[in-house]
Amino acid sequence: LVPKRTELPRFPGAGRPWERVVDLTWQTDELVPGKRVVAAHAGNDEEFDTGCMCVANVDNEPGGTNKIITGSFQGVLRMYCPRQKEYNIEDLILEKNMEAPILQIAAGRFVQGSQELCMALLHPHKLAIYMVSAIVSRSSSGSAAVNYYSLAQAYEHRLTRPAFNMCHGPFGGIKDRDYICIQSLDGVVSFFEQDSFAFSRMLSPNFLAPGPLCYMAKFDLFLVCSNSMCIEAYRYQVLAAAADNVDQAPGQEATSGKKVQVDWYTNIGEHAQHIEIGRFSRSLSPQQLEILVVGEHTIFTIKENGGIRLQKRLAEYTISAARGYKLPPESQDAPPFSNLILSTHQGHLMVYKEMQLVWCARLTGLVPVQCCVETICGIRGMIIGLDCSGKVQVAYMGTDPPSASLVNTEMKELNYDEMEEEHQELLRIIRQTHGEGTKEAEENLQVEAQVPPVLDSNQDDDTDADDPVGRVDGVVMQCTVNLFVRVDGGKPVENITIALRAPSCFALSQTSVHLEKITPGGRPEVVPITFRVWTTVLCSSLDVLACTSYFSANNEPRTVVTEFRLPFALVAKLIPPVKNSAFKIQLECNRPPPPLQSLFAGLIAQPHVSDSMGKQLSALLSVQYVSGTEATISISKNACRFSVQASEFASLWVLSQELCLRLREYFEAQDAEAGGAAEPFVISYQDSLPLHDYFALMDDHFALRKHLEELRSDLADRTQQYRVIQKRLLVRFKDRNPSPLNRLDQLLAHTFEQVLQLTEGIDEVERALRTVSCHLSAATDLVLLLVRLRFELDDENFRILRMHLSPEMADTSEQGWEEQVDASLIQLLRTALARNAKDRSTVPAPMKVPQDTLKLKKRITSVVDRLANGGRLVGGDGEGAGAGGGGEEEPAG
Repeated sequence: LVPKRTELPRFPGAGRPWERVVDLTWQTDELVPGKRVVAAHAGNDEEFDTGCMCVANVDNEPGGTNKIITGSFQGVLRMYCPRQKEYNIEDLILEKNMEAPILQIAAGRFVQGSQELCMALLHPHKLAIYMVSAIVSRSSSGSAAVNYYSLAQAYEHRLTRPAFNMCHGPFGGIKDRDYICIQSLDGVVSFFEQDSFAFSRMLSPNFLAPGPLCYMAKFDLFLVCSNSMCIEAYRYQVLAAAADNVDQAPGQEATSGKKVQVDWYTNIGEHAQHIEIGRFSRSLSPQQLEILVVGEHTIFTIKENGGIRLQKRLAEYTISAARGYKLPPESQDAPPFSNLILSTHQGHLMVYKEMQLVWCARLTGLVPVQCCVETICGIRGMIIGLDCSGKVQVAYMGTDPPSASLVNTEMKELNYDEMEEEHQELLRIIRQTHGEGTKEAEENLQVEAQVPPVLDSNQDDDTDADDPVGRVDGVVMQCTVNLFVRVDGGKPVENITIALRAPSCFALSQTSVHLEKITPGGRPEVVPITFRVWTTVLCSSLDVLACTSYFSANNEPRTVVTEFRLPFALVAKLIPPVKNSAFKIQLECNRPPPPLQSLFAGLIAQPHVSDSMGKQLSALLSVQYVSGTEATISISKNACRFSVQASEFASLWVLSQELCLRLREYFEAQDAEAGGAAEPFVISYQDSLPLHDYFALMDDHFALRKHLEELRSDLADRTQQYRVIQKRLLVRFKDRNPSPLNRLDQLLAHTFEQVLQLTEGIDEVERALRTVSCHLSAATDLVLLLVRLRFELDDENFRILRMHLSPEMADTSEQGWEEQVDASLIQLLRTALARNAKDRSTVPAPMKVPQDTLKLKKRITSVVDRLANGGRLVGGDGEGAGAGGGGEEEPAG
């Protein structure tokens, strides 16, 4: 029985170490070419079907050895215990005629007050429970040996209806014992609480033929397949509480009563052959289960709530038997996943991992009607199969390794000179084939953006007066950017797609453009993109990304990324000076500041700006964003200082960024004209960082997220309540003797109003969350800019810091900005900014939605403190780069 290799392969292959067949002649069968085993027959003209085999330690042997139990429709019960590779008469340890057809065999804790396994035999009109025990005798030397096995009946139940199949389990959440449910041929399910009868229920009045029956202990559900090809789920408590709708005398019409309520149902479109509970999808959480349904030609996995997760069509095979088997657990805490093993009428044995076929072997002379994977003789993963004639086969997963290793019989000496020449010749061929290096593509697509300095003046206004788009003097503020697409090279480019990504404050004429073909040497293709601004959202950035994807002549995918910046005049307009603002920052530079007319010449050159207003902009400039907030720049020439102030904290960002960019462009152009400068231009920030105002925006964003989550939870409760009330009303409307409504109709209408109110509230909170997200994104960029100016970070350090403290907002129901930034900062504090080896050895906690923002605020403060103490993300001295913050929190907190 033991294969020659010490570790058995994981998937079923072509071995067959033990086989038992019910006939009395000896013969040899062949599983694969070149591998033969011996089989035996004992018995004639017996029939078997699904359920006629059970593998369990039914005699409760202390060693846990499993026995193979079979029962035929002719009533013969047999029990086998394989001990060696070939079948021996001693492997048959029990054989008894039960004098009634055996429909199904099961092992469980069916005797009251006992934890030992018992055997349940389902006959057409009887359910019998037996205790199996081994009769042991001792020899003169004192050693014990099993003489024979005995079968003692514990109790039996007489059935009033002909049985079809059964299932067992801890119905109703009981512990340490199993109850039995029997399905009859006319669709009545009867429940037996060990030695006492509980109740019977008719599941459907229009029943035609029975199908598979399965019990799901997690939700206390019974799963059946109805005549309408639907998988139906019934709760045990609902069945027990329902009115009796079964007449115990066969042949009589059932009495009227309440219809048994279905918990859920799913239409699969074909009759089910096998239903099983397990964990087949690898994406399940440790607490989730799913339902495996094997139909006539399709495999389904169904979620716990009844929705179909996956399905796979097997049109070329007809399934004869199916069974799931558990794999070794991936970790101690996680429950094991399962694979599915299928046998077909064509003689194939297939193993599926999820919906992917991972192994297939051919069985010769055996078409199983039932199969399972169990431990036999201490070897895990053995496949036991039973066919309709009673042939029992045990096969191991894999094949025997070769008996003899390959040996080189030639004894000639190796010529190393010839080997080296052959090696060099092969290298020369490889170089000629692939070239000395990677060849550049013959075609090169280039995309250039032409951004106009002024807004469009002559345009067709296709908007309504109440559309929330930016306007100045009644004219829509818009800017048309031309993308020039051309090809350099000798080959044309086809199927070009240009995708644009812009901040949420902009409305684009088109976000995706498709071009059929561009030929080289011709005029470039011009793609106009019109940008407008929404008045409901604060502008958080002016940068736009255009990604162009195409396929080269060799059918290789390629991309071209183009970035450009929209004019500041598109999101703001000049207004008379505003001196009083709630928020203010001061930026210092090492050179005398230029006049504001020179810095913001493009803003002054807009068509709607008068000459008189432009002349007043010497030391003070005020703008109003399209969203309605105001911002101001003032110059202190004596101190070389710029003051940026605004009515909202987030409104400081765009104007501050625009100021820094224009200052650098101005002085770089000035240095280029002068042939260089003795001192490079530097902008600095000397005040303390405005983290308090930044944290206030963070709290507003997190509070809206929590409020939105509460509203969605309330909406789920109200919709569930609405469906429950609907079901109760439908039951009362369909009842022959309807009971009073008891104001259920009023409750239904009130619940519907609550659902409408909650959906409107969710829409309002989502709009507010989008607005606050734009403010938080702008505020994050502002804080990053001030950190860079305050601590003099270079480009690489600033890039890494911006990747961890990201201004990109991507809030979903499962994950939000706070969790992402918190996890990123934890990684930063335990790597580049770690104070010591202890910080580097801490293990971060799993990402989850926090209860508040206190820990995130502390981690942001810790990062700022370690940067202030000289820590750097790259280019530092490694160990102790973030030293000096002795009072900070632990990074993994």
